[in-house]
Amino acid sequence: MESRLTPLADAPAAALRLGRRAVEGRRAIDGLESSSWLTAMEERLATGAIPGRLYWVAGAPVGFASWSAGGPLGLSIDLLYVEPSERLGDEYARLLGEVEASCGPIAFVHGPLPGLSTTDEERSLEPLGYRRYSRSEMVRRGSLSARPEPSVPGESLRPVVPADVPALAELHRRAYHDRFDRFLFLELDDEAADARREVDEILGGRWGEFSATGSLVAEQDGTPVGAVLSVVTPAGVLVADVMVEPARQGSGVGRRMLTASLRALDRAATSSVYLNVTEGNERALRLYRSLGFSRSLGPSRDWYHAGRIPVAPVSTG
Repeated sequence: MESRLTPLADAPAAALRLGRRAVEGRRAIDGLESSSWLTAMEERLATGAIPGRLYWVAGAPVGFASWSAGGPLGLSIDLLYVEPSERLGDEYARLLGEVEASCGPIAFVHGPLPGLSTTDEERSLEPLGYRRYSRSEMVRRGSLSARPEPSVPGESLRPVVPADVPALAELHRRAYHDRFDRFLFLELDDEAADARREVDEILGGRWGEFSATGSLVAEQDGTPVGAVLSVVTPAGVLVADVMVEPARQGSGVGRRMLTASLRALDRAATSSVYLNVTEGNERALRLYRSLGFSRSLGPSRDWYHAGRIPVAPVSTG
């Protein structure tokens, strides 16, 4: 059957109807809280600010795709929906193929895909080069009960100051150079510039007001070897970044930094501290669990294109 794509603004009523079904389909599967998504989507659709396409088959709008403004590796599909049919899995694959052909390469697809089982998702997306990855939110409530971490000769912890930004950006670049998470948030081709952008955005308030209380730099003989960067959000304090010099990873510096940060937040009577982690990063998961974090949301059911993302989301060290 003949199929085509059109901009969402060309048929706003159909876009709103199918966009609603996309959000509700996600909510029904993974517990997504839909009201905020719907409100934001409706506002953006009304102003033409949401990039995406309607998918038409045999003259009827049957699918919806919207995405974030793509980074250098390709689009990140936020919502994908096709009306139920006997060929539902095939139609999802066809929709992705048409989006890619007309709008550019796709790096990530955020699932789950409404109407498909986990097995059906795999059958539809894996032949296109996509592989599964998952992210979870973890939250810690209450105070630390563990004793303070022992100090290390030559290592010191101190607050983050504005003059640290260049060193933190370079530390971030080295820490994430060969890690899957770097590609999740990549916006610039230049690796050093993109690392500087990420640090600037955390300290500059893009994700919430910077938390001086929950942020620390670890130095070894005066040289930065790690940092914890936190921000204040309506849900509590978000630990936005935990970075460690590659040569020091596994040495305990991450634990010492995060423990000290959490103790400072406890003294400030912070009610909730949370973070996000990629499933498969076993070192990080062990650390967070040992400090009282537990999964509060997820794991998600997402996909990355293995031909465009050169690193798998697995780290067992």
